[in-house]
Amino acid sequence: MSNSLLGLEGKGVVVTGAGQGGGRGIALQFAKAGARVAVVDLDESLARKVAGELQVLGAESVAVRADATDPDSVARMVERSLEALGGLDVGVNNVGNFGAHRPQPVLDQGTEFWDTAVAQNLRTTFLGSQAFARSMIERGVAGAIVNVASLSGLRGSINLAPYGAAKAGVMQFTQTLALELAPHRIRVNCVAPTSIDTPSYAAGTTPERRAATEASIPLGRLCDPEELGGAVVMLASDLAAFVTGQTLPCDGGLSVTIRRPPIAPE
Repeated sequence: MSNSLLGLEGKGVVVTGAGQGGGRGIALQFAKAGARVAVVDLDESLARKVAGELQVLGAESVAVRADATDPDSVARMVERSLEALGGLDVGVNNVGNFGAHRPQPVLDQGTEFWDTAVAQNLRTTFLGSQAFARSMIERGVAGAIVNVASLSGLRGSINLAPYGAAKAGVMQFTQTLALELAPHRIRVNCVAPTSIDTPSYAAGTTPERRAATEASIPLGRLCDPEELGGAVVMLASDLAAFVTGQTLPCDGGLSVTIRRPPIAPE
C-alpha cells in the first residue's frame, strides 16, 4: 500500500499515551505513513525516546508532556503540538489503564477502582476529544479523531468491571461525538484491541495466563503494538473517509468466539 492512498503525508497527528506500548506502536505507524507526530506522555523522558525513534525513521516529531486527566494540561498539549507541527489533523486518545488496582470481583471492589478507571479511560478521552475538535473547528480542518478502547468494553470481562464499563463508555462517547462533529467534517472512530504484547503486559501476567489468552484468540497470539497502530492509522486515513462513529475490534477474532478466559483476581 502506498502512503498516497492513506493521505497522511505531512498531516499533524497527536497521540496521547505514546511513550510506550500500544501508543508507541500507533506513533510509529503514523510516522511510517509520512505524518508529523506529537508524541504525548505524562513521562516526558519516554515521549522524547519515542520521538527520537520517529526522527530516525525520517519523520518530523516532537515530544510533549501532558497529564491527560487535566483540562489545562490537555489544552497546552494541543497548543504545543499545533505550534510544533504546524497543524493538527488527527487526534488519537490512547491513554487508558486502571492504575495500581488489581483485577477482582465486583463484590470485592471499592470505589477507588471505579474512580481510577473512569478518570484514566473515559475522562481522558473526553478531554482529548474536546480539545482536538475545538482546534480543528477553529481552523476549519476536516480532521479525524480515533479513540482506543478495549475488547473489555465490547464483551463481559470477569474481574475487570470498572475498566470494561469505562471502555464501553468510550465506545458510546465515540458514537455521540461522531454525530455532533459530522457537520464540521470531523470523523470520530474507535479501535478495541485485545491484550497487546508489551513489556507491561508481560510483567503483569504469568506464562500460564499468557498461554491461555493466546489459545483463546483464533489467530493464536497477542496483538502487536504496531498492529494496533495499523488499525488506528487506517481509520484516520483517507481510506476510511466515509467511516465515522464505528468501533473496530483489533483482536485476532476473539470477539466473535463464544467465550474467553477470565482475568484471574489477585
